Amino acid sequence: MKIQATVRFITFAGAIGFTLAACREAAPAFGPNIPFARQNAEEFFYSVGSRFTNIQRPERILHARRQFGHYALTPSGVYNDTTIWLSIGPDSARLFGDEGHFSYDRYIVTTSLSNNPPDALTESRETVRLRKLSDNEYEWFTNVEVALGRIGAKSIADVIAASLAAGEGKSSAAIRANYSSAFPHTAAALGRLFTIDTLRTTTDAEGATTFDLAIKLTPNILKESMPHYAAYIDKYISKGKYRITLTDKIGAHWFDAWAANYYMHFKVRSKDGYFAPIEGAVRPMPEALTIHLDMSMKILIFTVGWTEMTGDFDIINTPHERGWSMRFAKEPDWHLPPTVGTLLKSPLRRPFQGQGIPIRVSIRDNPGTQTILNRRGTLVVQESGILRFLNRLSGTAVGDFLGASEREANRFNADAFRALRQDVAALLQ
Repeated sequence: MKIQATVRFITFAGAIGFTLAACREAAPAFGPNIPFARQNAEEFFYSVGSRFTNIQRPERILHARRQFGHYALTPSGVYNDTTIWLSIGPDSARLFGDEGHFSYDRYIVTTSLSNNPPDALTESRETVRLRKLSDNEYEWFTNVEVALGRIGAKSIADVIAASLAAGEGKSSAAIRANYSSAFPHTAAALGRLFTIDTLRTTTDAEGATTFDLAIKLTPNILKESMPHYAAYIDKYISKGKYRITLTDKIGAHWFDAWAANYYMHFKVRSKDGYFAPIEGAVRPMPEALTIHLDMSMKILIFTVGWTEMTGDFDIINTPHERGWSMRFAKEPDWHLPPTVGTLLKSPLRRPFQGQGIPIRVSIRDNPGTQTILNRRGTLVVQESGILRFLNRLSGTAVGDFLGASEREANRFNADAFRALRQDVAALLQ
């Protein structure tokens, strides 16, 4: 689905935002001491970057990915497709899975159904389950696991905290100079698409610093080396409007991100490396927050989207796991073309009923084995005329991405992580 691809892009861009503002002081936070930090950073960036490097998939997996994208909102089109599914569960659920590993100069993906988490560097597992609930209701479930090496979940959080703390109290010019000198290869790799347009730091009376970062997308530069990916960004990502906000129960903002017209903005506040509310007195971030999502996009001649999609946003913070658990159980305000405005909208409410839409993203370590990045989510859809219309739009965008655009996007990501690996290694010598 285009929405999923867009959210992943925004998430990646957010991580890039932190990277662009990071300082050399963040590198040692990868471990309790320099030798461990060096080892953890090497394994982490090598493993993540490998997953984007020269990906090799057999035709059966390529076919399944095309069909999943094409029928995401109308799953009856794939439910009985025997060329896709690897197994049928006891509840008649259809099951598909794959696993991947890096070999020499390529990432090899093969079909596989396994309940075991990845147990070696660069390995990954993915499972897709489709269950029929009634004549026109289906439930999608996806689970992705990626090995990250032996870095502890706490160390990932420590890197973010160290990045924030290193920038606190510093001027924009000082942060830019620190980043440019500490991450020269990363700056070159990311500079083909991301440029820091604005970086403001404001230190207040409580000793906290507010970071206001604006990143400009430059597909006109990227097209010189990756024309298909640049064209996709120019056609879809840059013309969309997105906003993500985290608030607490009294309405205080803890994170603001918004994007439109080739610009992405991120605003956070911190003190001593810990997030603080963007306005008001400094206090610890609560573990239970509310996430607000607004999104609109243009596909073909139609503009579709929503405002005020709100959900529970719970922070996972245990000794061996860090991440976020979200659940969307309130239907947003839909913005649909007039041509479909008269269609029955009740099917659009279905995903938010019952358990809603649960999404969980976390990093989990287990001493002695691989640390695992895990992403899983569930979506229930009720097929209808309006879902078929929306599915045709999302299918168009998915079709435009799969193929040359995706290959170039993967190459861009691989270059970025390879550059980060090189720069962090140099900082930890």
